[in-house]
Amino acid sequence: MTVFQLLHWNGSLKALRERKCSRQEVISYYSQHPLDECMRSHMALDWITKERKMPGAVSQELQVALRELEEARKAGRELRFYKEKKEILSLALSQVYCNSGTTSEDKEEMEPDPKWLALCPNLIH
Repeated sequence: MTVFQLLHWNGSLKALRERKCSRQEVISYYSQHPLDECMRSHMALDWITKERKMPGAVSQELQVALRELEEARKAGRELRFYKEKKEILSLALSQVYCNSGTTSEDKEEMEPDPKWLALCPNLIH
């Protein structure tokens, strides 16, 4: 369930819907793929891209995630979703700061690889 919450939060489910992926294809694919470092890294890359389009987006979203994590902790709710958001955003933010001195050519090479979304036949290029 956490994977699907993260995909929704990250905007990936919307992107899959726009690419005409069926709900069953998405469920089938992500039910077989655990939330691992690779998936977190891809989501972090998506946030790095958002940061380039709207500077400050990652930092702002991280502040929201930290506040949500604390509220969930106080309310005694399940924390995994909030912790994963925090980890993904922290990874993205660390990469933004590490790469802040790179050239525009370097930044183009950092674009997220859309292959991780390539679960539908119509997505394969």
